[in-house]
Amino acid sequence: MFEKLEKRLILKGTIETLTPLHIGSGKSELDIEEADLPVLKDVNDQPYIPGSTLKGRTRVEAERILRKEGYPVCNPPDVKSMCGSTASEPGKFCLACRIFGTAGKNYSVASKVKFRDAYPLSKVEQLIQRSGIAIDRQTGAVSSRALYSVEAVPAGVKFGFELVAENLTDEELRVLWAALRSVEHSAIGGGSSRGFGKMKINIDTVIERSAKYYLGQEEEKVYAGDALEKWFAEKGCL
Repeated sequence: MFEKLEKRLILKGTIETLTPLHIGSGKSELDIEEADLPVLKDVNDQPYIPGSTLKGRTRVEAERILRKEGYPVCNPPDVKSMCGSTASEPGKFCLACRIFGTAGKNYSVASKVKFRDAYPLSKVEQLIQRSGIAIDRQTGAVSSRALYSVEAVPAGVKFGFELVAENLTDEELRVLWAALRSVEHSAIGGGSSRGFGKMKINIDTVIERSAKYYLGQEEEKVYAGDALEKWFAEKGCL
């Protein structure tokens, strides 16, 4: 899959929060003024979306779509049930493992796609807090330490989005595109059952580079606007 650099695609755009977004971080016992469930922040105290979160959610949606369409799909995260353990050769990996990678006793193969961490395009001046009440699962009543607060990024915040894909076939690209669209209509982060985590992914530029580009022998191809729509249509990404 990676012996040759056939083609590298760089998809760039934005992620816009349509509802509050909570991607949590741990809280020190000394952070008594913080929310009980604070959001993950970078060194500049700004919220961001980890690439691992985006990749994990996208893979889940890809697997769900493939299963519905009758494709064989292994069962991550159990390594014993993944293609790296069950497939006799890489050519027999399921589509999800071919795109997102696999681990196992026979093969460990890296992902063809890399999701960069997504940082806000402008400073987020203020986060919001929502209160919640914990329910005791055994009794169905309010828990003794019932009230808690959740910190979240407000709706309307835009994050920079970048995804790098190497050596994808057109079929794999279509599955990846379908999964990204499905993530849009689902949610990421915590609190999705309470309306958190809905977002809009907008891809405004695709850059295509080959080995010859890095050798200085040809120009990169850049698709944007009408050219990008045509490129997606030609790839079957509708």
